[in-house]
Amino acid sequence: MASVIQICNVALGRLGNSRVIASLTEKSKEAAACNLFYEDCRDAVLADFPWRFATKRVALADLGIEQPDWQYSYRYPTDCMRIVAIVSPDGQRFVTPDQRVPYEVGSDVNGTGRLIVTNLPKAWLRYVSKVTDPNMFDAEFRDALAWRLAAEISMQITGDANMGNRAEQKYQLTISSASTLSMNETQEPPAPWSDISDVRAS
Repeated sequence: MASVIQICNVALGRLGNSRVIASLTEKSKEAAACNLFYEDCRDAVLADFPWRFATKRVALADLGIEQPDWQYSYRYPTDCMRIVAIVSPDGQRFVTPDQRVPYEVGSDVNGTGRLIVTNLPKAWLRYVSKVTDPNMFDAEFRDALAWRLAAEISMQITGDANMGNRAEQKYQLTISSASTLSMNETQEPPAPWSDISDVRAS
């Protein structure tokens, strides 16, 4: 089973570090560095690619707030890391670039909440959600996260900026590879949304 500690130890190993950690709270520079950067790296990797294991489809909650130039204002899901597409409930499951629904992300008038504004009524959102359970991560994500974490902790662990740069390059290559794999495994026929459960964004 995947674990946070396992991912951290892979990152350390990629930096040439032979020491492994058993806990993020143990008294070592390796654990301290991983504890400092792990969550931010996880969230950054989630936001960098439309990972399937983390993708949700929800009906957006219409807030009825008037906005200049837009007809509808919807609540931005609190667990949204990356918007993939705004879609119609009776539209296609997959949309081409020229079919994408225009939208903007902004703030409410009080600056206390995020909004998605668009001209589409009864809009649905396909997005990458925040996933924290490492058992949900697929192999490509774990690989990418270990490289991203290695890049972030490189200076603390090795003091070698070049090693961090190499880890960042490997991370970018991993993301590129994940994109190619996703394209090869995806079929995009038109399909109704009726088979999707009516999950309302809260």
